[in-house]
Amino acid sequence: MDLSSSLDAVATHISPNSLTLGQKGQPRVSVVLLSYNRPALLNEALASLLHQSYANVDIVVVDNPSPNSAEIERVVSKYPNARLVQNGHNLGYAGGMNRGIECASGDYVYLTEDDIVLQSDCIQRLVTYLEEDPEADLIAPIIYNKTSGTIRCAGGEFALKGIYRRKIHGSDERDTGQFPRVFNVNYIDGATMFARRDFWQRFKGFREEYFMYVDAVELCARVISSGRRMTIVPQAKVYHFEPTVGPTPDNLEFHKVKNFFSLYLLHAPARNLPEFICRYAIINGLRSLLGKTGTKPQVFFKALFWVMRKTPSLLRERYTQRTYSS
Repeated sequence: MDLSSSLDAVATHISPNSLTLGQKGQPRVSVVLLSYNRPALLNEALASLLHQSYANVDIVVVDNPSPNSAEIERVVSKYPNARLVQNGHNLGYAGGMNRGIECASGDYVYLTEDDIVLQSDCIQRLVTYLEEDPEADLIAPIIYNKTSGTIRCAGGEFALKGIYRRKIHGSDERDTGQFPRVFNVNYIDGATMFARRDFWQRFKGFREEYFMYVDAVELCARVISSGRRMTIVPQAKVYHFEPTVGPTPDNLEFHKVKNFFSLYLLHAPARNLPEFICRYAIINGLRSLLGKTGTKPQVFFKALFWVMRKTPSLLRERYTQRTYSS
């Protein structure tokens, strides 16, 4: 199901006062806030949106069903400019964000999550930048760790070589003014993205079969292939509650592995595929059998079988678009 698909499978609750007109002449910003099982954090995220200096904002909270969905509905009902989209089943990050984008009516669409709180002028700074630079495409604020105050992500770079490379700018650093001006990147974290609505329509959002993991990288690869630009606006800031670190459940590990292979088949330069397959399919498969990776053999080979079945369609798609070049 892509971004143009109908919402027949989605149950939608809209509060009576779902939209606010804001200040006259301001472009509308639709905030898509993805929620799953964290009503207390969601309340803080919504409060930070309520206190934005930019007035013309409406909020679409997309809730993937969980044991706390009833409490999430109660939290959202407290915010008059928020509407709740309740998915019939868990669509993950990719599908959940796509449902929210489908519901967005603003000139701009800002993607965020329930564990993100915004500095009060964040949306104002993002709107101002896009208004002043009509050629800008996908932009993002700097993400900070909420508890430690260190930088979590100021965008980054990735390369689909024989060995996958990704660098996150500013990771775990104190902000000492090292990012004084806007700068271009080739990776933006999916936790917070801002663009014109027609950008999301053009790129059809995220690949829904990804569920979660690598979804933002895959979108960034398509943006790069199209010749579009990705930019970090460091004057805009958000704060991310540090997640609890623990083992990845098998169902999510399955998506992590299959998405990684799919990403390479879709976008990696052909010259890098033999080394990639040798390292990540053959060698990692053997290491998994020997218990030397964090992925169980049955999960790894289930993901590999998924990729093998999908390879013909992935390769057809690959050759209908310009391939990302590292």
